[in-house]
Amino acid sequence: MDKPEEPPTAEPGDPQASRLTTIVLIVSLVLVVLVAGVLGTIAVLMTRNPDSPLLGAAPAQQLAVPIHFAPVRQAKAAPCPGDQAVLDEEQTTCYLLEDGVTVDSVQTVQPVREKDGQYSVRIAIAPRFKERLVQLIDELVPDQRQVAIVLAPVQPDAPKVVLAAPIVTQYMDGDSMSIAGFEKEEADALVARLLGTTPGQDTSPATSAPTGPASTGAPTPPQTGNQQSTNPGATNSGTTNPGTTNSGTTNPGTTNPGATNPAATNPASGSRRTPDKRYASCKEAVAAGDGPYTKGTHEEYYWYKDVDGNGVACNSGDLR
Repeated sequence: MDKPEEPPTAEPGDPQASRLTTIVLIVSLVLVVLVAGVLGTIAVLMTRNPDSPLLGAAPAQQLAVPIHFAPVRQAKAAPCPGDQAVLDEEQTTCYLLEDGVTVDSVQTVQPVREKDGQYSVRIAIAPRFKERLVQLIDELVPDQRQVAIVLAPVQPDAPKVVLAAPIVTQYMDGDSMSIAGFEKEEADALVARLLGTTPGQDTSPATSAPTGPASTGAPTPPQTGNQQSTNPGATNSGTTNPGTTNSGTTNPGTTNPGATNPAATNPASGSRRTPDKRYASCKEAVAAGDGPYTKGTHEEYYWYKDVDGNGVACNSGDLR
């Protein structure tokens, strides 16, 4: 009897992908294309305008009058005939300035209420100015030098005005700086001047310091005298004078424990400050939480020896 014929064995062919695998691959490819398109669009926008907000972030705010940040070479009582100096608002002090950085847009300028009840003014700069301003502020920290915060109109015949001249005591490792040591009305007034608005307009104080500022002390207008007294006008990128600046991720509105010398006069109200206690040396003054003192601004400057001759007594260079 003949055996039944067996069916021929199928020749092996190319492996077939399952329908589910095919769908997954197609979806993955589509997602990759979409993500690449979004990233490419963001890159183009950032190239055209470095201050463009990312993914819903608040856009940079154009300032009515640019703000100029410049190291103070010398401060002395007005008038100053023949000097290329910038006056403060009261026109009582002349500031001789070095080259600085001009900022024409900011993320925000706002008053910040501190834990001790005082206020700081936080200035968060637009991204395209960050690198240059951080470099400027960080160079001032070792000698605790002053940085002038100047209203600098673009019109060549318009006068510039120094709003504050804080001592920089902290490095700036964020995008903002704070000027510490104000009362609420003083902080509101400075915010209004910087933004070109009316005091109280869109300047609701923050309850805590935003991250990333440098701190400076309150502004220090020179008088006949001189980041712990508070200085209205400190900047948080490393200074503390009511006019000092602090830079850091958590200083955009905190007072600088380093600067402890209120200006001879209150920058907003003009009232005269009470001098610190007089000590036998700068070491004792600093140990007690006082100093540094700026020539022409703090009367205490004339009590101590300015060892490094930089116009600031009882700073790090005088404690050798």
